[in-house]
Order: sequence, then structure tokens, then C-alpha cells
Amino acid sequence: MHDPESYYRVVVQRSDGALKGYAEKAQWTTSAGSFSAEDQGRESIRVTRLDSGVVEDVSLDNVKAVFFVRDFVGEENRRDLRFHDHLPATECLWVRVRFDDGETIEGLINNTQDFVLGAGFLMAPADTFGNNLLIYVLKSKVMGFEVLGLRPKTKSLSLLDGPKNGNGNGRGNGKAT
Repeated sequence: MHDPESYYRVVVQRSDGALKGYAEKAQWTTSAGSFSAEDQGRESIRVTRLDSGVVEDVSLDNVKAVFFVRDFVGEENRRDLRFHDHLPATECLWVRVRFDDGETIEGLINNTQDFVLGAGFLMAPADTFGNNLLIYVLKSKVMGFEVLGLRPKTKSLSLLDGPKNGNGNGRGNGKAT
């Protein structure tokens, strides 16, 4: 079995269907120890397939998103579009993403330049009780992107902060540069 301390459960959503498996956490970690997907040079991810146990380098060319999930069963009646007007506004952008296959999802991203500059970005799903913990969205498959507002940082996006420093987080002052 794959140790949850060393592997993430992932569902790689490709244009030809989904691939379920395990991805080593080390490939998503920076030298400072924080979680990061904003890697300009990322062309593939290494996944141990759930169906066969084969380790495979999965090209991101035809990938829409990588979903970091609680389990592989998923939710048949999921409802991704949720509104959180009761929350105070802070350091994350609440966004709506429309993929080239017509699917639309909402979630939170860090309010930094990383989502603009990279080939993809991490998004915490709006439904914090659903199966998806984090989503790595490939911008090449995005047809629409809307900023809906500002929201507080979620537990999922707090993984990105890394070690604490004098200002309370691991990524500077939290302001976009």
C-alpha cells in the first residue's frame, strides 16, 4: 500500500478519460519543504497507476487538471458551484474556471502572480467537504477564468505556505507582486 506520508492520491483528468493513482509528494515539494505546483518546467508527473501498479510518467500535454483526492470512489452527486458570501475577504482569490470540455468548477487560489506566470496553478475546491482536496489546473485546457471575489485561505491552500517565518507564513507578506 502507498504510505499517505509519502504519496498523494490523484486523479489525472485527461482528454481521453481519467487516470487514478498515487503521486509521490516529493515531486510537488520545493527545496524549502512547501507544496508547489507552480513549476515552469513541469512537463509530466510520475504516477503509480491504481489499476495496474505500473509507475508511469504522465505527460501534461493532454491533461486538464490533477485532482488531489481523499479517496478514489468520488462523489456521484457532487456540487462544485457554491457561494461563500458569509466569509470575510482575505488573501485568496475565489475563481470560476471553465475547461475546454465545458466543465466549470469554482475554488480558491493564492492571490499571487504564480497563477498568471506558470503553466498551471493550484486551486482549493469550493466544496471543502467533497472528495477533492486540491486541484492542479493546466492553463492550456482553460477556456474561461473569472475572479469572483476575495476569500480567506483554506486548509488545503495552507499546504503551500511551508515553514513559518517572522511574518507568519512561508511566502512573504501574502501580497501579489
